[in-house]
Amino acid sequence: MSKKLEILNTKAPYWLILIICFIFLILLLFPLFYIAKYNVPSADDFSFSCETHAAISEGNTIFGIITAAIYKVKDVYYSWQGTFSAVFMMAFQPSIWGFRYYFLTTWIMVISLLAGIFFLFLRLFSGIFHIKKSLAGIIAVVTSIICIQFVPTANQSFFWYNGSIYYTFTFGVLLILYAINIGFILYGGYWRLALICIFSIFIGGNNYVTALIYFIVTFCIILFLFIKRDDRALYICLPFILFLISFLISATAPGNAVRQEKAAERLGIIQSILLSFKYASINSLKWTDLRLSSCIIFLFPFIWLAAKSSNKTFPYPLLFSLLSFCVFSASFTPHLYALASDGPDRLKNIIFFFYVLLIVFNLFWWCGWLTHRRKDFQTSQSDSIRILPFTLFSGASFICLIFAVFLFHSSLTSVLAINELRSGEAQSYYEEALQRQSVLEDATIQDCEFEPFESMPYLLFFTDMSDDPSDFQNEDTCTYYHKNTIIVR
Repeated sequence: MSKKLEILNTKAPYWLILIICFIFLILLLFPLFYIAKYNVPSADDFSFSCETHAAISEGNTIFGIITAAIYKVKDVYYSWQGTFSAVFMMAFQPSIWGFRYYFLTTWIMVISLLAGIFFLFLRLFSGIFHIKKSLAGIIAVVTSIICIQFVPTANQSFFWYNGSIYYTFTFGVLLILYAINIGFILYGGYWRLALICIFSIFIGGNNYVTALIYFIVTFCIILFLFIKRDDRALYICLPFILFLISFLISATAPGNAVRQEKAAERLGIIQSILLSFKYASINSLKWTDLRLSSCIIFLFPFIWLAAKSSNKTFPYPLLFSLLSFCVFSASFTPHLYALASDGPDRLKNIIFFFYVLLIVFNLFWWCGWLTHRRKDFQTSQSDSIRILPFTLFSGASFICLIFAVFLFHSSLTSVLAINELRSGEAQSYYEEALQRQSVLEDATIQDCEFEPFESMPYLLFFTDMSDDPSDFQNEDTCTYYHKNTIIVR
């Protein structure tokens, strides 16, 4: 009996658990990267890259290709939307260099999101709260798994370039930007300030949800530094001003008015804000399912130990949670105000990512507040966790996840990928796309007629052209491949 107690009282080092979690993350990512080789462009992938594809086809230099992308930005700025940095990135969808390169879409989106989460968590938890990097790494890995595996619509977040570069990639850049911000506040460095300026311009000219999150959080940081009479607030103001200029250039674009005219109705700013709280409540309840709860259960002892090891005081947790929910709600406001809806699925994906981060940060703050309220509290800098609580929380987490998958038919992004590979649906879809591609690349065929796809795997298939040759997807694909007409019967 004593031996059993001795075993249960033994400790597992953080670095070992981090390695195990990281290996698990890699194993979960493998099906996504593998199925990506069967991915193909669609819809706005062609719409926003006609000019760059033509420049490459004509053998232009890098300067000529970039000029083509700038021309596209100018055209869209006056005709559809003002998010100039996003449109510039949209012009470089991977298949402009060759159809087979579209698989890079998944790699770009997943890596950008992972990089953002890891850089931010390591810099925030280790730099600000003085938590061991191995412990911060465990929290980052599990948070990454939650974001990738439970994302509401994985196909629009990791497999469709145009939509995911606008949202998922930009959100990853936002997290990296904040990691650099923290680095500058802690260690200075004009090279960091230069990067912050560049990324701030990029965020200001991108989707309005990410821009609004950046505005609110950065304003709070600057205000906090001014209250503390920290001279670094003046330095942070420089990229913030550049962001505001960039955002104003984007927001005042003539194309925005053209797009808003197509909205069925318009909402006032007050109504948009009030509705934002409604949609925030609905989606938070929807997303806090058994899958998310299972991972939070697993994370809890590590977040508790992380909070306990910090020398910060974690004041006003209720106020912190209230402000978190307000910022979360604000992420619904831009689309409600612009187009009178809570946004497309690809937009909700990054709001989901933001929600997950806020859940982790709030749990950490509350744990810190609770541990530091003890009169006999002493900061603990342990580098390991006891086997007993680790086993109990891991077991409870596993049971909850099993119930979620098998009882409530919830799924994981990697499981969807495995199923579509095993069924052959992904391979069949790619073969059908290759048959179309051979026709589209045949210069002797000017009028193309295709059958609809028989295989439409959830992760890879976004949308298709129609039987109307004047449909924007048909017309833009015609422009891209220099055809007269394209129809899909």
